[in-house]
Amino acid sequence: MYRIGEFSKIAQVPGSVLRYYDQIGLLKPAHIDQWTGYRYYSAKQLPRLHRILALKELGLSLDQITRLVDEEVSAAEVRGMLMLKKAQVEQTLHEELLRLRHIEARLQLFDEPDESAFDIVLKNVPSQHYLSLRSVLPNADAALNVMRGLVEELPPHVADHAPGYFTTVIHSETLESDQLDIELGIVLAEPDDLSVTISDRRVLTTSLLPAVNMMVTVVQVGGFERNCQSYGAIGIWVEENGYLITGPGREVLIQPPRSDLMMDEVVTEIQFPVERRGEQSALG
Repeated sequence: MYRIGEFSKIAQVPGSVLRYYDQIGLLKPAHIDQWTGYRYYSAKQLPRLHRILALKELGLSLDQITRLVDEEVSAAEVRGMLMLKKAQVEQTLHEELLRLRHIEARLQLFDEPDESAFDIVLKNVPSQHYLSLRSVLPNADAALNVMRGLVEELPPHVADHAPGYFTTVIHSETLESDQLDIELGIVLAEPDDLSVTISDRRVLTTSLLPAVNMMVTVVQVGGFERNCQSYGAIGIWVEENGYLITGPGREVLIQPPRSDLMMDEVVTEIQFPVERRGEQSALG
């Protein structure tokens, strides 16, 4: 048996918490000395205490915890609830980390622009065989999740077709937060009427990405939160050099991340088809 101070250290719980749990009847001492009033706890009470603390981590009220503990909810049920809570907390942390990265990227836009940080290249891009699916998604994060799934699932299906880079085509005329018209897939070096069904039952089919005589490009190193800087650099270059954007932009994933915690290693080439200002009207 342990006095409250000793049990507090063993259980890693403040003594004030143990006294409060005693007061409300949630965890009574195993023994109280009738002469001294000292509270004594047993190590056998640790499972009940840990169950109480686990339920508290789930955000339950003390009344709810009392009912669940008294009804002897199984360890498996508590574990299941904790695993669900863990997943929710991890998702929240992931979303907050992305939000922090976006804020940091926006803050950098207030600094003096470093033109040397963006190597804008104008090049010819040939037509490409493209195994893809097109969807209207709620936001960029949803598109990123789909691409993650494709990066994991597609390689075995296309191993015999000389696969190239994973590529995204942004068809949306404007970047609406809840209606992102986007096409995601992988470039294939060899023509093939290939069709692949992925785990969520969506089907990828092969089409032809058209050739582009003049594609303005910039290679971006780092997470997708840096898009605002790279897209802005392209926008400035196009305007200052007398060009017009003439079609959907593309994002070519040269190096995917190995995990969500290693987004800084991502290498993406952002592309826009362009033509000289005035050429369109002259051709018309």
